[in-house]
Amino acid sequence: MLSREFQKDIDKIKRDTIHGAIYLTIELLKAIRKEVDRSDESVSVFNSLLVELETIHPEMASIRIALKLLKDGKSHRIRKKIDYLDLIDVIYERIMFKEKITSTNLMKIMMNAQSIMTISYSTTILDAFKQLATNTIDKRVYVLESRPKREGIVLAKRLAELGFKVRLIADAAAGYYAKDADMIVIGADTILPDGSILNKIGSFQLALIAKYYKKPFVVAASTNKFATTAPENLKELITDKPTEEIYESTLEKLTVKNIYFELIPRELVTIFVSDEEIELFPEENDK
Repeated sequence: MLSREFQKDIDKIKRDTIHGAIYLTIELLKAIRKEVDRSDESVSVFNSLLVELETIHPEMASIRIALKLLKDGKSHRIRKKIDYLDLIDVIYERIMFKEKITSTNLMKIMMNAQSIMTISYSTTILDAFKQLATNTIDKRVYVLESRPKREGIVLAKRLAELGFKVRLIADAAAGYYAKDADMIVIGADTILPDGSILNKIGSFQLALIAKYYKKPFVVAASTNKFATTAPENLKELITDKPTEEIYESTLEKLTVKNIYFELIPRELVTIFVSDEEIELFPEENDK
């Protein structure tokens, strides 16, 4: 039987609509490790864990990949409790290694820009700015508020604390301020097999704005986020969220819609940054 502490940890992760995919994947691994560590019946607990977590944040490929690695490891080499703990540690180190390379590669790209625009709260982007801050803080950063949860405010505060000159703007003002940005940078929750990017709502408009102004549109995502299979239906990834986050309507003819994620076509990306390579598609935004 799974502990109450574990259920509380998982409920917190499920309710988290602020942090990005890697942060939540790491939090999930920490919760699993604590549950295995506190249990005497590791085998039954581990099997129950995997069943419990199958539907958590389906829009985040890094969680699906981590769970698959856990399942594969369980099938081949798990014999006792210490094996479970070692497996979780190996998966954690693998994720962090790839993230470090990705954020470093992104930092090198951002070094060439005096002003940068971004959206939402990406751990990859924040880590890249942390590395950048050791070299220079002489950058202006435009951060979209990122409605409906407004997690962009959290990122804006973190960047300001690092010493960058931050401009927090409404999502709808992106087109006005983008002309002053040298590049637009986003993270990603999932990279689909066809190369399209699943990210926070508002990312698609940034890609289109970048194309209009002929600005580099940079996507940063480690291979931790590469989905190996496409969903049968996009509704698995893009689901309706609480309407009261937008507006509480009592009018019969007024329907409120709220989603957190959307797809950005690969052809709108000019630079793709991962732990394996930096791909340039300059011809795409010139069409």
